[in-house]
Amino acid sequence: VNAETTRHIEAISVEVVDTTAAGDTFAGALAVSLASGRTMPDALLFASSAAALACTRLGAQPSVPTLREVLEVAGEHQCGKKCR
Repeated sequence: VNAETTRHIEAISVEVVDTTAAGDTFAGALAVSLASGRTMPDALLFASSAAALACTRLGAQPSVPTLREVLEVAGEHQCGKKCR
């Protein structure tokens, strides 16, 4: 993803309980992922995984997943070793 290229990253389907904090979780996970040196596609998948998990829980702060949980979901969705 850059000025010349775009890429579609599909959302991860989950049973939604509450969307509170999903956007904040996505933004935070994307920032951490990029700061860790991941490529934009891998960082987007990581952030999407984090936001999807947040949607499965009630509330704001309690809905933010742990790194281990995000890595597990991201790994299930083709992120592979780049996310670990």
